[in-house]
Amino acid sequence: MHKSAALFFVALYVVAMLRPIQPCIEYMLNQDYIAEFLCINKNEPELQCKGKCHLAKQIEKQQEEPQHALSVSMENYPIGFVSILNLKKPTNFIVFNSPLYSYRSLYNFQFSGQSFQPPELV
Repeated sequence: MHKSAALFFVALYVVAMLRPIQPCIEYMLNQDYIAEFLCINKNEPELQCKGKCHLAKQIEKQQEEPQHALSVSMENYPIGFVSILNLKKPTNFIVFNSPLYSYRSLYNFQFSGQSFQPPELV
């Protein structure tokens, strides 16, 4: 569930990031169709437009569209002190000094002044 939700949000992020270059991607994918049917300069082969006029129109149209950025007014969402009721006091762990249960009984420290020398390959 979490993995699919994460993939969904990553896909939304990628789509939002590719939005500015969408006309270029569309032009590259449909270049033959655009050059044959949508190009204004197809009657003038010396220009070698091949649909770039259509691409320029699409980019210009996208530049003219206002970018709608979400604005959040902090006046509408005041942040104040939050009172939290029923806070539980953390319980302290009781440490027993007992020979039957000691964390030190499982620990063995043997100091060696020599460093480990790995074996040499023959």
